[in-house]
Amino acid sequence: MTQILIVEDDDAIRNNVIRLLKLEGYDIVSAINGRLGLERAREVRPDVVISDIGMPEMDGFELLEAIRSDRELAATSVLLLTALDDRASMRRGMTAGADDYLAKPFTRAELLEALQGLLRKKGRVEETIESVVKAREEHLRRAFTESLGGTALPDKFGLEAPHGTVADTVIEATVLFCDIRNFTSLAEKLSSSEVAELLTEYFERTCEPVLKNGGRHLKFIGDGLMSVFADTLGGGSPLPAARRAISAALGMALATHDFRAWLDKRFAHRGLPPFAIGVGLHAGEVSICRLGSIHNKETTPIGDTVNVAARLEAASKELGWTVVASTPVLATAGEGIQTGGMTSLAVRGKNAFVDVAEIIGLQTNIDDKRHGVATLTERAGEVRAAVQVNSEITARAVKGALQSKLSAFKDHQFAPGQAPLRLRGYCLSRKIGAGGMTEVYLAARESDDVPVVLKVLHASGKAASDHLSRFIQEYALLSRIEHPNVIRIYDQGFTDDHAYIAMEYFELGDLRAEIGAGMDQQRVVAIIAQVARALAAIHARGIIHRDLKPENIMRRRDGTVALADFGIAKSMLRADNMALTQTRHGDVVGTPYYLSPEQAAGQAITPSSDLYSLGVTMFEMLTGERPFRAESLDLLLARHMTAPTPALPQAHASLQPVVDRLMAKKPEDRYESAQALLAVLEERAPAQTVTSPKA
Repeated sequence: MTQILIVEDDDAIRNNVIRLLKLEGYDIVSAINGRLGLERAREVRPDVVISDIGMPEMDGFELLEAIRSDRELAATSVLLLTALDDRASMRRGMTAGADDYLAKPFTRAELLEALQGLLRKKGRVEETIESVVKAREEHLRRAFTESLGGTALPDKFGLEAPHGTVADTVIEATVLFCDIRNFTSLAEKLSSSEVAELLTEYFERTCEPVLKNGGRHLKFIGDGLMSVFADTLGGGSPLPAARRAISAALGMALATHDFRAWLDKRFAHRGLPPFAIGVGLHAGEVSICRLGSIHNKETTPIGDTVNVAARLEAASKELGWTVVASTPVLATAGEGIQTGGMTSLAVRGKNAFVDVAEIIGLQTNIDDKRHGVATLTERAGEVRAAVQVNSEITARAVKGALQSKLSAFKDHQFAPGQAPLRLRGYCLSRKIGAGGMTEVYLAARESDDVPVVLKVLHASGKAASDHLSRFIQEYALLSRIEHPNVIRIYDQGFTDDHAYIAMEYFELGDLRAEIGAGMDQQRVVAIIAQVARALAAIHARGIIHRDLKPENIMRRRDGTVALADFGIAKSMLRADNMALTQTRHGDVVGTPYYLSPEQAAGQAITPSSDLYSLGVTMFEMLTGERPFRAESLDLLLARHMTAPTPALPQAHASLQPVVDRLMAKKPEDRYESAQALLAVLEERAPAQTVTSPKA
């Protein structure tokens, strides 16, 4: 229902308008003066405000100004009422941003006609905005989808002139184009709301140096930002446009450096790739065009200069430079521009090269200090609103692209002669496993042809949220660990109901096959030592595996092993420590044959719990049998809690004390740490056996 706020100090007029509009089916709220009207507007956010002009405390003009300067209310339609039927009063109201004007006295028909006209106008504006947003989002989604597959659209950010543009002004200008490097890799590891939050914070920081240096026609294009610097747009600054553009680019680099500290704090331990930007600067002729009809006030810069600036930014990654400027920029920027390397770049789509230089600094002079800042505070609200909209569009686009890509994997047949599936630098060759919501593919890194496993989760509905959380958590935990005996995790991405992890491939599989074939004592000790090192590494970082078993110990061809499958691992370092390390009574987390007594009893879990599971695994490696078996789960858990550790065969009797201590019923009776276990193994076996296992 349309909600209307009536602000009128005359009781009779206010009550008549309220009664009339209520009869028409509108939801009405009211206030008796401008100050109270502003409070009510901020509280209920009405669709339309109908306000008198002459009121105590805050008049209608002041109320209108307050509404237009409020970020949350700026787009609200405002209809002004007054007994002053003169042009000066009407012009003042319309100049201040009123949408319509109605002089008292007015008839019921006049009020309803004015109100309906406002609502129709509001609807047309919203439809236009929605159409533009959808078109932009679809373009970005296609661009990000192509990027995930290893290719790119020729015009990723839609910089070509849209159909229906109207040429307005042609100027000589310097165009700045900035983009976040490897944005899709970063965005895949965050939720849509987190991506929007990141972009909003980033753009608000990097817009400041652009605006302070007189950048105009600011556009937010996905994760990119574009601005125009011209001598006619400098806010009165006598400094050359190219010089101000270089100052802005260096300021953006500095703002990005500061932004990384915010990013590291906000998304700590999320395994995000390094955050970096690239900036391209090119000078030349720029067309400032209106979008749509000639009456549309929205403008956008287009032309070859804009496109070349975007191409220079794209080349910054390959060059390893943060700011890339063409020679036309350097020619007019003045003295004191500090440059690094120089080269020539081919411009795609044209048989031409552009000479460019790396910008590494700017030596300021007295004129820079006197005129270098052209603060555009009057546009702050406009910029904030644009940043928020762009951030939300980009977040939806990048997550939607990944969703589409991963969804397509499910029914792919890998038929002979078919083009291979690609995802973020990985080429998928075949499906090697599936179960429940997860599918597993063999892939290769395109950069070096190293084989990897790509595990993809297809989860939908409320019941699947736990699976998705575990999937995301596995990468978050392992991205903090680099150890030769812990599985290598290369990459991860997720949407609301899809996720993937790229991880190390083990051609020999897990330890189960080796146990079935029989293992000698030297090999057992070597593997236990390696797993102990892995446990020492993860425990030092506050992580408990909780599901250690032969199936989670993976074998390499060189005889080394790696601990894998951290899907139910938990961190001891988070604020909700108890919730993570305790299990409700009756719940079983982990594989029952390898559970510690405290896990079986639903008690607090500690690093010592992993040592118990390692003891069970060691027993099975030495004997080929699990220490405890039972006809039911309850009986099996009871044996973990109360039954003594069975005796090892006589050939392995020397290791009985090690197994007994690992499998002690009380955590305090086990080895105090994985490192302590390693010390004991080194005493009982030659150092070479413990440190250099052979297949």
